[in-house]
Amino acid sequence: MSASESRRIALSDPHAVSPPRFVVGGQLSQMVSGDIKMYEWRKDEGKMAMLGFQTEVGQVRSLAWSPSPVYRHLLATGVSSGKTYIFNLSPSTLSLPMAATDVPQTVATLTVKHTRPVSSISFSTQDPNYLATGLERHRSDSSLLIWDIHDAVAASRIPVDGDPDWKRPEAHRLKTTVTSSFKSTSLSEPRPIQAYCPSEQITSVAFVPTVPHQLLASSSNKTIRLYDLRVPTHTTPREGANMAGSSAQWLTRACHGLSPNPTDQHLFASYESPPGQNNTVRLWDTRKPGTDVLNFEVLGHVLNLRWLDACRLGVGGREAGISIWDIVRYSSRHEEWVTLGGIREIVKPKHTLHSFTFSPPTQSGEADVMYVLRDGTISIGPVGFASVLSSSSRGDVAICTSSLTILDPDITLPRSKSDQPPASQPKDLDPIYRRNKFQLPPERITAILSQHSRSRSSSPAPSKFSRPVNTDGANTKELAGDAMTKSFMSGDRDWYEHDNEDLINERGEILGGYEGWRKVLGGDVSVVMRRRAMEGYGLGNLLLNAAVASKHPGKYKLAGVWEFLDHLIRAMTPALSSSGGYSLAHLGIYPIWTSFGTMDIFSTPLSPDALREKLVLSQYGQDRRPSWPGSRSASVTRAGTFTPRERKASDRPLQDVDPDYISAIQSINEARAAANEAVVHPGTVHAGVSSSSGRNGLRKLILTVCGENGEGEKSEVERLIKQGEKSKAAFKAFFRGDESETVKILMTSEDQNDNLLGSTIAGFMSQSASARGSEYFNLHWRNLVRRVDDPHIRAILSRIGGEDWESVLEEESIPLLDRIAVAVQHLDDQEFSQFLRGRMNRFTRSASLHMLPLTGLAPPALSLLARYLARTGDLQTVTLLSAFFPPNKLNDAEKEMVERWRETYRDMLDSWAMWSERCDFDIKWGQLQRTLGSKEEDLSMSRCCPICNNPVSKDIEQRLHQKNTLRGTPSVGWPSERTTVCMYCQNPLPRCDICLLHVDPYRPPSDVLEDTAYINDTIDAAYVFCMTCRHGGHACHVLPWFEGDLDGLPPHVVCPVAGCDCECADI
Repeated sequence: MSASESRRIALSDPHAVSPPRFVVGGQLSQMVSGDIKMYEWRKDEGKMAMLGFQTEVGQVRSLAWSPSPVYRHLLATGVSSGKTYIFNLSPSTLSLPMAATDVPQTVATLTVKHTRPVSSISFSTQDPNYLATGLERHRSDSSLLIWDIHDAVAASRIPVDGDPDWKRPEAHRLKTTVTSSFKSTSLSEPRPIQAYCPSEQITSVAFVPTVPHQLLASSSNKTIRLYDLRVPTHTTPREGANMAGSSAQWLTRACHGLSPNPTDQHLFASYESPPGQNNTVRLWDTRKPGTDVLNFEVLGHVLNLRWLDACRLGVGGREAGISIWDIVRYSSRHEEWVTLGGIREIVKPKHTLHSFTFSPPTQSGEADVMYVLRDGTISIGPVGFASVLSSSSRGDVAICTSSLTILDPDITLPRSKSDQPPASQPKDLDPIYRRNKFQLPPERITAILSQHSRSRSSSPAPSKFSRPVNTDGANTKELAGDAMTKSFMSGDRDWYEHDNEDLINERGEILGGYEGWRKVLGGDVSVVMRRRAMEGYGLGNLLLNAAVASKHPGKYKLAGVWEFLDHLIRAMTPALSSSGGYSLAHLGIYPIWTSFGTMDIFSTPLSPDALREKLVLSQYGQDRRPSWPGSRSASVTRAGTFTPRERKASDRPLQDVDPDYISAIQSINEARAAANEAVVHPGTVHAGVSSSSGRNGLRKLILTVCGENGEGEKSEVERLIKQGEKSKAAFKAFFRGDESETVKILMTSEDQNDNLLGSTIAGFMSQSASARGSEYFNLHWRNLVRRVDDPHIRAILSRIGGEDWESVLEEESIPLLDRIAVAVQHLDDQEFSQFLRGRMNRFTRSASLHMLPLTGLAPPALSLLARYLARTGDLQTVTLLSAFFPPNKLNDAEKEMVERWRETYRDMLDSWAMWSERCDFDIKWGQLQRTLGSKEEDLSMSRCCPICNNPVSKDIEQRLHQKNTLRGTPSVGWPSERTTVCMYCQNPLPRCDICLLHVDPYRPPSDVLEDTAYINDTIDAAYVFCMTCRHGGHACHVLPWFEGDLDGLPPHVVCPVAGCDCECADI
């Protein structure tokens, strides 16, 4: 700062105490005396408190805060008269005007022989007793003075407010070289011990922070010098008297604001300020005198420079505000460089900036910036930081940031109670929203997980479609002692049973700090897929998949899906689902009813487009939305008894089914009835349903798919009652035709609402049909139905009130399989076909896997999987489900889609380092494909030449084998180095682009064999190539070409082939 300039200077506490402290000194104009004030920034309270002050200092030109560990409030102030005052600005100075004290404020005064302003001051960080002052020019005096204030401070009797045990390093003591003219009269006026730069104007001085004896100083003659204070000299060097004592110098106009790097002893910054032009900031290296290592231009007039840390330099501009420049450094044995990583503006004040400083960064990298404006305003705020990311073609990621908090969803962060997100209680699946009857109850899930945990360490993986043994309550308690089960049930793995909705408030903000972010991250589909794979989610055990999925986010989307698939595979097994050229193996309800895709002779796959086309053709001339019969679909003859309505003459007759198909269904049902396993038995259709004799067999088979084949029907109702699902048990009993059982179930419920509804149903069912048809009845009964929350009770009341079947079958809260079972038992053929067409119309637009029973594992279900994948990103579930589709019923596009899913999931497992899981997945997949009828010819169409490994077709491979057998050379060895084509298949042979020799996978390159000190690696003889230009060669040649150290050459970027400009290393 020049003598004519008046501004305020800001400094931060070098002791890095908490809360941070700052000092602001100076004056607003040349007409008033300056002052110094110390502040404390209490961030939690949002307040800046003043701790101490010193007034009537004079015209302040420079200011420095001593880093002394003993006295933490010493400040040196240089004024326009040439004096340098050492003040003790401790918090006790606030009480000095009001109370008497013997603590002196002025510790020492440093006086010079000739009056001139002090332009710059700097304390040594290694020995704070040394102080350097830079003064303006005087023709008969030195302008750079080194002082030792140890004795003056000790004689001042100021109290110790730091570390009393700190000792001055004796190894860093400097020699005294001043003349007798500098003698002082008292200890409070110490003398300089060294003097430099005669007849020069010093612009800036700064001690190198990590080296106690090195000092940087810049002068007005456009020179920066580095002084070694251990060897001062008064001899006149060859370059002149001004160079005396300096070890290096730089001739530059950037001689303002010397700012050494806080950790690198070689790096420092300065700036040049030409009038009327943009300023330039330059970075220097003390090992490279004469030239800068980096420079960049800054708009406007620069005031000062401050290092935030080792890699971030703050630049303050009078009009431009404060910006941070990221400095990137690299050092190795071969090279060292410094470059600019980026810039960002952190403060843009409305008024002119006077000065700024940073608080010392915390351990987490957080820091504050304090700045002073021309009108005297003091402001402070967080610096913040923006991470810089960069990635390479090999998947490497570089992060440039001041601090990094790694959130691992599997590792709980240590936190205080105030940081904890709101605890979410484990939520059991509501019985009302159970997706189907196959969905596992909680106790069964516990038993399955316990059994899997035990078997993983004691037995091989379960065989295909294996089912865990059902355990009773006692065994469940024993298994609950297993470590994995305890982890599931006790919540040690906090991702189980956790609902991310509890972590997000109404404004969409994530609660709980880093822990809240970690838990939200744990709900990401990629994390969920990895965790499920760790716990056995695969192709070996479908019920284990259901149990694992029920413990992770997204469980409602998969509730009952794996259980139904397990049931479908066992109920529609190929051995009991094929007859007369028809195969219904693993098919769902709609293909069974319509016979679409059941022909096994032609194996014609039913694509999603073909399915949609058939739906449109079948509904030609009708409304797309299912049109249900007008007012009633059944008439009431007496209380609680329903009979199908009489068909109207205008109803369009249903198309007849192929007699061969009906015959095949009859044979299938007969074989199923004689089977021992109850799950495959055909269902029983009510006698009152209006259906042709041929389609009765289809209904029986559909009931088998729905799990309503009559086996254990009564025990199912008892199970529902035992589990507390009274409304669902009443629903099943009512539509089974047992109205008295319905009332009994509701009346024995502990819920008073169920008792009230039971008595209401009993009362209205005893009324006559004419009483129910009155306007008064319809008005109040419908109001009652609308107020009922339970969908099962609502369906019962709707039917009692005389509503048509649409009120039951369109109740989406009732599981789909339950509604289909009701439709099979009560709708005639025409109505049931119309109902299924309506469901299939929704199927073609739905992304819910709970629609899977409509098609089963028929090809149209692949489009459902694709929509589910697009909606959820759950590639894992989609891939595992696609493995059960019979490949001989898929067309080429569908096979390609399944294969793409499989390969992507395999890559995911490899990226998670789950090699064992990926191998098990491959084995199970191959077993499934062979079981489901995949052709071995399709799996072995791609062949490789036994010599050069080039791909050849199966036919070509057979012809080549016959030809070489006739020649008498059935086994041909590896070709010689002069051979250009394979002697077996005549395909061109690969050559190394570096050594131009053939790549022999069985023999490493010759230079590797000749080097006896070389440690041979398997990959050395491998052939590596660029995916863009297809050039390559030996791995031990190509990789060093791009990475360096190939025969001592530096690394390359461009391909080694002449004329190829491909930058292989950057792709």
